[in-house]
Amino acid sequence: MTTKNPFPGMNPFFEQRWRDAHTTLITYLRDALQEGLPADLVAGAEEEVVTIGAGESVTGYRPDLQVREPWLLKEPAATEVAAQPPPTIATKPIRVFVDEETERWIEIREATGRLITVLELLSPTNKLESDERDRYRRKRRAFISGRANLVEIDLVRQGSWVFAEGIRKVLHQAGASYAVCVFRTTQPVAHEVYPVRLRERLPVIRVPLRPSDADVVLDLQPLIDQCHERGRYHLLDYRLDLQPPLPPEEAVWVDQVLRTQGLR
Repeated sequence: MTTKNPFPGMNPFFEQRWRDAHTTLITYLRDALQEGLPADLVAGAEEEVVTIGAGESVTGYRPDLQVREPWLLKEPAATEVAAQPPPTIATKPIRVFVDEETERWIEIREATGRLITVLELLSPTNKLESDERDRYRRKRRAFISGRANLVEIDLVRQGSWVFAEGIRKVLHQAGASYAVCVFRTTQPVAHEVYPVRLRERLPVIRVPLRPSDADVVLDLQPLIDQCHERGRYHLLDYRLDLQPPLPPEEAVWVDQVLRTQGLR
C-alpha cells in the first residue's frame, strides 16, 4: 500500500476529511505564496465563523461542518419546577443544534493594510445549497467591488458550480471535475479559467498582485500531494463510492488506479 497520493492530480476522496484538508491547504497555500511575494506584501490566513442551518429552509446537517454542543438551559435544574405546590411543570423546549462553519481564505495585503488579492479555497458548504451559494457570491462581490483580485480554487465535486454561467459552460464543455478561476481588477470582464479533469495534474496558476508587480506562480499539485502524505490520507476509506457518482468510464479508471496502488 502506498502512502503517496495515488492520483495524478486531485484526490477525490479528500472530501471524506475536507475540513482537515481545507485547513491544511490554506496554510500550504499561504506559505507557497509568501515565498514569491514582493517584500512589502504579506499573505495572511483569515477566518470567520458562519452559522449554517439556522434558516427555515434547512432540514439537515452536513458532515464537513463543526458540530457544537447543544444549547443548555442556564438556570439550575431545581428552578425549572416550582418548589411549592401546586407544581408547575416547565415546558420542554426544542433544542436546536446550530452548525457553525469556520470559513478560511487568504488575503494578500500591503504593509499599509490595503487589500490586493484574495484566494478562496471553496468547500462543499459554499456549493451545496442555494442560500449558501448566494451568500458566497455576495462575499465575492464585496471583494471585487473593493477592487481586489480574486482567485477561486474549487477542488470539491459536491454541489453546484458557483461561477458565472459563461464559466460554467466552459467547464462543462471541458469535462472538468475541478476548476480555478482568476479575476483581475485590471481586466474586469475577462476571467482566467483553468478547467481540471479528474485524470489530470493540477495546474500551475498565476496569482495577480498590483499592476506593477509580476504574477506569483503557484503550483497546486505539490501542495495536494504534501497534504495527502502528512495527513495520512492513505488511510481514507477508498472502498466507498464517490458522491456524487462518477460517470461509468471514470469510475472504472478510479477503481483500476486504487487496485494498482493496493488501496482496494
